[in-house]
Amino acid sequence: MGAIVARAPLRVALGGGGTDLPSYYREHSGFVVSTAIDRYVHIVATAGFQPSYRLKHLEWEEVDDPAEVRHPILREALAHHWSGGPLELASVSDAPPGTGLGSSGAYAVCAIKTLRLLAGDDLAPGDLAEEACHLEIDLLGRSIGKQDQYAAAFGGARAYTFRPDDLVEERKLRLSDDVRRALADDFLLFFTGRDRSASDVLARQVTGDARVKRALDRLRGLAHETCAALEAGELERLGELMDEHWDAKRNRAPGTVTDDMDDLRQRALRAGARGVISLGAGGGGFLLVYSPEPERTRAALNGVPELRFGLDGRGARALED
Repeated sequence: MGAIVARAPLRVALGGGGTDLPSYYREHSGFVVSTAIDRYVHIVATAGFQPSYRLKHLEWEEVDDPAEVRHPILREALAHHWSGGPLELASVSDAPPGTGLGSSGAYAVCAIKTLRLLAGDDLAPGDLAEEACHLEIDLLGRSIGKQDQYAAAFGGARAYTFRPDDLVEERKLRLSDDVRRALADDFLLFFTGRDRSASDVLARQVTGDARVKRALDRLRGLAHETCAALEAGELERLGELMDEHWDAKRNRAPGTVTDDMDDLRQRALRAGARGVISLGAGGGGFLLVYSPEPERTRAALNGVPELRFGLDGRGARALED
């Protein structure tokens, strides 16, 4: 088989983040609403003529044994999803890691899909997502949730319910053309200028703490309200819910909202934004801003890096498809 080129989308979480962690949903059931975007992790791989494993990611590696691979996701993906001998693999992402767009989960999904396809195999989206969750949560021991892997595997704007028995139910949202246009045109991503480890931030989320439990319960309820507002086309209500998410997320774990993030939020709100939400674990990364006046808001945040995006509806796939 020739080279395989695959991609998996990054995602924008619109509500419920934190309730997808096993420490929460195994006791209370979690609920997240998110949309995949047309920014991706890409991986290309080929096998058959290499004397060693040659891997290019944020650094360059060449090893004889995959157990020697330093990149943790690639090391475990090779150990559990590849038995075909030495290969050459290169990866690139449209956004840096640790910025709240689910890049780690998308990377795990893309790596597993690429190796499976290279071996002449494939997985259904739900199975692909679960394998990626198993790799990151069980094998690598990361304190993260499961929404990123599911968003990357399925694509589209969807609601995910995380049951105590580890069953995950996904549902494609019924969105009007106006809402889809707004998501692509009036929702803006601004980078706070700092990255962080989601696992480190979320490790401080102690679900046995009563305050954290109340915050997560509130985030779950807000996610249900966000889902309803999206499907009803109530964008003004959606903006209000984003601000409520901001306060609830602040109460979830120390360091979730920084002073710099608060400052950017206030600048956006003064320039016509209706709502601002921090993405991922918080503590930095990207802010999602809803503004019916996007150019005014962009002008007010001039100098703050923006990542423009549209929507992805296909999820992880080989580019030949």
